[in-house]
Amino acid sequence: MLHDALSTTTTNTGQVPDHTYTAISSPPSSRSPCTNAPLLPGTPHAAQEQEVSARGGLAGWQLRKVIRHIDENLGHALPCYDLATVARLSTGHFCRAFKTSVGEPPHAYVIRQRIRRAQSLMLHTEDTLSEIACTCGLTDQAHLTRLFRRIVGSTPKAWRTRWRPRAA
Repeated sequence: MLHDALSTTTTNTGQVPDHTYTAISSPPSSRSPCTNAPLLPGTPHAAQEQEVSARGGLAGWQLRKVIRHIDENLGHALPCYDLATVARLSTGHFCRAFKTSVGEPPHAYVIRQRIRRAQSLMLHTEDTLSEIACTCGLTDQAHLTRLFRRIVGSTPKAWRTRWRPRAA
């Protein structure tokens, strides 16, 4: 169902691939409210399909512990050295292993999780966008809007207006 709502495009400029997620639009009348809203995927496809840790990647317990730490602390700063401490690795080794395991660097993963959390809050609360930005660990509404537009492809207000169920 999630794959029906999103398409993944990858552009390669000879360096590290840049992943962007674009929502596939469907007419408002053909979807039920809130249930088909295109949230960003929870974890990249590489991490979902991988049961055994990849060579050079994080061990299963390390990955679970780091992802749990990220989810519990999205409202706070999450520097790589803190995540590395959770995994009991040096910062450099952690960043390489995380990218091998998840398919994207830790900072990109944290930003995507913050946008995912913001999407969920936009659907299920009446909070203003500035309150949602602060709850998700972003500095202000402008920061949320800039990241949201880059990752989702529309502004938070436009996305919320489109996917939020209308009050009857």
